[in-house]
Parts: sequence; C-alpha cells; structure tokens
Amino acid sequence: MRIFRGEISTRCFPAAIALLLCLGLGCGSKGNPPTPAPIPPPVPGWFEDRTAAAGITFRQGHGGRSPLTILETIGSGCAIFDYDGDGHADLFLIGQTGASSTGRCALYHNNGNGTFTDVTAGSGLETPGMYTGCAVGDIDNDGRPDLLLTGYGVVRLYRNLGGGKFEDITRRSGLEAPSPTAWATGAAFADIDHDGLLDLYIGRYVVFSPSVLQFCSFGKVISSCGPASYNPQFGSLYRNQGHGRFKEVTQEMGLGKAHGKALGVVFADVNGDGWPDLYLGNDEMPGELYLNEKGKGFKNVAAEAGVAVSEDGKPQGAMGVDFGDYEHTGRPGLFVTTYEAEPDSLYSNGSDGTFLDRTLVSGIGPRTTLMVGFGTKFLDVGNNGRLDLAIANGHTRDNEEQIDSMTHYAQPLQLFRNEQGKTFTERTQEAGPGFTKPAVGRGLAIGDLDDDGKTDILATDLEGPPRLLLNRFPDSGNWLRIRLEGTRSNRMGIGAKVVVFAGTERWTAECTTGGSYLSASDSRLHFGLGSLRSVTRVEVNWPSGRHSVVSNPRIPGDLTIQEP
Repeated sequence: MRIFRGEISTRCFPAAIALLLCLGLGCGSKGNPPTPAPIPPPVPGWFEDRTAAAGITFRQGHGGRSPLTILETIGSGCAIFDYDGDGHADLFLIGQTGASSTGRCALYHNNGNGTFTDVTAGSGLETPGMYTGCAVGDIDNDGRPDLLLTGYGVVRLYRNLGGGKFEDITRRSGLEAPSPTAWATGAAFADIDHDGLLDLYIGRYVVFSPSVLQFCSFGKVISSCGPASYNPQFGSLYRNQGHGRFKEVTQEMGLGKAHGKALGVVFADVNGDGWPDLYLGNDEMPGELYLNEKGKGFKNVAAEAGVAVSEDGKPQGAMGVDFGDYEHTGRPGLFVTTYEAEPDSLYSNGSDGTFLDRTLVSGIGPRTTLMVGFGTKFLDVGNNGRLDLAIANGHTRDNEEQIDSMTHYAQPLQLFRNEQGKTFTERTQEAGPGFTKPAVGRGLAIGDLDDDGKTDILATDLEGPPRLLLNRFPDSGNWLRIRLEGTRSNRMGIGAKVVVFAGTERWTAECTTGGSYLSASDSRLHFGLGSLRSVTRVEVNWPSGRHSVVSNPRIPGDLTIQEP
C-alpha cells in the first residue's frame, strides 16, 4: 500500500398502482421500458452467503410472539468499519432478541482469513438497550473510528480507545436521549462547518409509549399500526465542540421546521459547492433536502428540487436513502426505498439544482412496488465502472400473510444492475440464494470484507441471522480502492470528493460512512474500472479547501492519500 501526500493547490472546488403493476407485468404503453426476460441463475450465484462459515452466530428474533408493535418491527442496522486499524474491515451488529424489550450488540473482528471472532465481551459495548441504528466517525481525529448507537430512549456515544476497547462518553458528550421515549433512528456524521471536526445529525421517529395506541385492526386481524397513527418526533443537529462534546444547533442552523418521522439520514454535496448537504427520508411525510449555506445554516429546498414527494405528488414511506453518481456525470443521484404500493424512488441530479424522478423509466419502480424496502446502497458489483443497487426488503407487520395473502413478512433482497446509467435491470436471481431466500430485511452496509477487490454486503434479518454476502462476481473488472487521511480536514476525510481519471473517463465519489437504513459502511472509496489497465491520476478536494493529486497509481490495489 502506497501513501501519498497530495500537492497543495490554489483551486478550491467549490399514477397509480395499477399502472405500476401493469408496467411490472410488461403491459406498458409505448415509451415504457420493456420488462427484461428472466435469465437462468448461474450456480452458486454472484454472492455467497458465508455467515455461518465465517463464524457469525449473532441472530435476532421474537420467539414467535405475534403481533408485534411498530417499536418491535422497526428493526436494526449494522456497520462495516475497521475499528482496530489492521486494514481488515470488521463487523458490528445490532439486534432485538427473544421476548425482551431490550436489545444487544455484537462486535466481530475480521481475522483476515475469511473468518470473524466475536470480541464483544470486554469491549465496553455490552450494555443492553432498545437499539435501532448506528453511525461511525472519528469524532476526535485520533485515527480510531468512534461509534454512535441510536434507539428508543437511548443514544450512546462510544469513543474508540484502541485495542478493541470502547468508552461510553455519552453523559459528557451532550448527546443523551432527551427523554425515556425519545426514539432516535438514522444518524450520520459530516463536517458541516469545515472546522476539521465531525458534526452529527440524529433523526427521530414517532411518539410511542405504553399509553398510546399499540395495535390497529386490518379487517379481523390485529397488527402493528403504521406511522400515520402517531405524532412525529423531530431530529437534532449537533456541532462538535471538540474534546468529545457536542452542542445542539438545530434551530439556529435552520433545521427546526423539519417534518419529523425521519428514518433515512444522509449527507452529500449535491450541488458541487464543496459543502455537505443533508437529505432526510421521512416516513409518510415529505422528504427534506437541506442545502448547506457555507456552514452558516441550512435551507430546505426539497420541494423546488423535486425530492419532497413521489412523482404523483404524495409523501412516501421513506426508509433507506443513498446518494451515488450512478449516471457518471460527476453529480450524485438519490435513491429512496419505500413502503409497499409505493415504488422505490430514483432521482437524477440535474445541473440546475433540480432532480428528475427516474423511478418508472429506469425500470426500478415496477420491480419494487410490491416490496417494503429498507437498507440500500449504491455499489459496483462487477467492477465495470457503473453503480448498481442492492436493497434489503421485509414487511413491517409480522402477520402480514393473514392480512394480505399476496404479501409476506419475509421478502427477498433485490439487486439491480446499472445499464449505462439510463436503466436498471433486476438480477436478483443471478445474485444467488443469499438474495432470493426471504428475510425480514432491515439494515444494509457495504465494504470489501475479504480484500479481494470486490464489494461485499452485510444485511440484517429481524427474525434470524444476518447475511454476510461475499462478492463472487465472475470476470470482475479492474479496481482501485482509496483510503483518505485528513490532517487539516477531519481525519477520516468524510466529505472529501475524489475524482479518478483514466484517459477520457472519470469517476467521482464522496467519502462517507452514512446512507442506507440505520447503518454505516466502510469509508474506503471503491472504484470499479472495467477493462482499463491504468489510471492517469487521482484528485482529492478536501473539506478544508486543499487539493491533492496522485499520478499513475498502481491498479488493481489500495491507495492511501494523506491531506497536504
């Protein structure tokens, strides 16, 4: 692995369900994309489920109890991050268990030989709680990624001490849950003011307690209620003050009028001005896109940008969210997973500050209408240079089959291959049994877990073991993986924009750990390069405004770039 200090540059870079079902069945009108013919799946598939073989024994479940409340079926996330700095990506799992109202976590060390060891005991992460999600970021720039946990009545910030030890610094951090019923969900780190310290947004869901409605009637069946039955809770923005302390700045930074019921939280520079913007996926409420006004505040432009509601003008049950340059334009597009009868939404990022809804014409809408989507990430499955999509699905009602025999609690994962940035083709069958076998999918994270240059997937199952899906794509293309090390910027380089040049081709990505649903992914940037044999240069635009250039990096391989 080569480490480069970049050169300092003076440049600062700056509708109806019937229609959807008709499309899904291939009876669309002129101009609609044709439904792809099924392709017999190869054996054993593009992804191999190595959960048991890798030594992962963690599992979730509710002991057969039914019905379950909205609190019990919200699910939980996961994380892929290198907690000990040995160069191998480790695993973190959050889950509910048995009939208990509490949950537990598990930290798995990557042994570097295809196996993982549960190292939770003695790590400091053993404290039980009704956890839902997690976020990863180096809050004190000591080179060790720290861990935030969210949940019902609980928020915990763990400082990474090294050696597999974590210290709970929640009380002095200023991030404690404001009440026993405060329900924290998605969270993400970003340096919103470019002071070199990672700030934090924590989303919150609905007002739920033993004194409010627990179940709803669906004909003769009793099951969990939807979000419309509850009042919203509202998220908070926290500025990092240094020394492990945070200050809430929600109102003063212009985020006080959010709609609430947030599940998906993701930062990305959507307009190319060098500042991290914020998108909130709110459950059956309008979504919100907050543009960062150069660290002085945020302005909600979701309505005028075209990402507040679906194409037919209705709020969506937004759960999972992710940004990625799937069109190869240098601008990140947006993907949002949704509830059943609402197609997962794909948005193209235009050059004029607006987004175009590509849900139907991309082919994704008809294929996702009958699913309840949660965790999702853009990833290049075959290293061909185009970003594909992985989705974890699962219903929110555990007895859904009694309500509607056509839908199910457990649902298959889905994989969509990118066809030149214009359309997506579902290739779930080819992905293998790890995708096609139904699960109550919730969290999903990505990273190269076996260091073979292919992006792997970790997905959680609310009623069983997680899925550790190793990428076995045949004839995979060339690749370059980049780790950033900030000096004046935050140590992990979160928010830095990386551009890879190869002849007339270029690929753009932004360093992040956020996105998906209640989960955190590997911060290393993975670039698939197809059949290319060389890269001309790599440019990094750091949050500090500095600029790095590395010429002719070796591929395939890993590259560490240090901020000048």
